[in-house]
Amino acid sequence: MRKNGKNYCIGFTIVVALLLWIGFFSGCLEKEPESSPETGYLEANITIGPLCPVEPCDIPEEQKAEIYSARTIQIYAKNREKAVKELSPDPDGHIKTELETGVYIVEMKPLGIDRTAALPAEIRISPGETTYLDISIDTGIR
Repeated sequence: MRKNGKNYCIGFTIVVALLLWIGFFSGCLEKEPESSPETGYLEANITIGPLCPVEPCDIPEEQKAEIYSARTIQIYAKNREKAVKELSPDPDGHIKTELETGVYIVEMKPLGIDRTAALPAEIRISPGETTYLDISIDTGIR
């Protein structure tokens, strides 16, 4: 009886070792997961002004943050059929976003009589690179 118990332990050990070996090598031979499309970045610096009819302009930081967040920038696929992203700049007028590589159209949703000569703009996003865009928005305040 003891002999059968020994054979059982040896057989069990072999099966476990075989399963571990198969698991190890099947992990090594596993197909690499499909990589997601390569991405790059759009970084935009936005200036908005004038903010007051008379300079110097002393407005609270909270109000300045509201002025910047109210302006939205839309990013469209090149065919302009679908907005890929809609972003508002932070209180310092900065936007940074990740985009798949390709060509995009950047536009601004006007607020009041805002206007800018910088938009619409066609941009190209390259893998691992940052595309920079400077946008100056004229509020029309005089």
